[in-house]
Amino acid sequence: MSEAGFQIFKAAFTGAQIAPLQQEADRLARDSGTSCVRNIRAKSPLFHQLAQQAELLDLLPPGMRPVRSILFDKTPAQNWPVAWHQDLTIALRTEKEVPGYGPWTTKDGVPHVQPPVALLEQMLTLRLHLDDTPPENGALQVIPQTHLLGRIPSDQIAKHQQDAPVICACKTGDILLMSPLILHSSQRSQNPTRRRVLHFEYAPTSALHPDLTWHEATT
Repeated sequence: MSEAGFQIFKAAFTGAQIAPLQQEADRLARDSGTSCVRNIRAKSPLFHQLAQQAELLDLLPPGMRPVRSILFDKTPAQNWPVAWHQDLTIALRTEKEVPGYGPWTTKDGVPHVQPPVALLEQMLTLRLHLDDTPPENGALQVIPQTHLLGRIPSDQIAKHQQDAPVICACKTGDILLMSPLILHSSQRSQNPTRRRVLHFEYAPTSALHPDLTWHEATT
């Protein structure tokens, strides 16, 4: 990944490869009744296999494995903005007090915690676009190199918004690779259409404290 903290890989997947992923995403969204479906690897053998395919793993450093998976399915009826933030929490199997991990929260019944920054620095997020995401359709925005600043206090995020953001416009089949620590946001779509994105998070096998277990520790 580039020193900017993000990188776009154009046409990583062909239309023929994307079509069954679109169908599976629609099934999951329909079955779950939500536009944000968590833990999709456990709910879909197709997505479980996808997260470990060479097309994705070859974009990552050696020794990375998938540790969280989410489907985002924005539609004209579900068109929400996302404020500037860093992804600071990880999903674990059970809550256990361990030095450096906290505070704990629960999302969809799954324990989440803020780990040490050193762990987040080793993680990478891979977003596979199942639809075109131009600037007017809520494309993700990032502020380059903010991933080098560690955990940014919430009251200091506003000052970084003065830096020039980069709009990560992507087409169907493009992949956005980024650090979870990079400041990112998305605006409400001005011309809303479908915007399905498969969001996979990866971490080295040894990154997590030995007393803790990733929620998606299936491989």
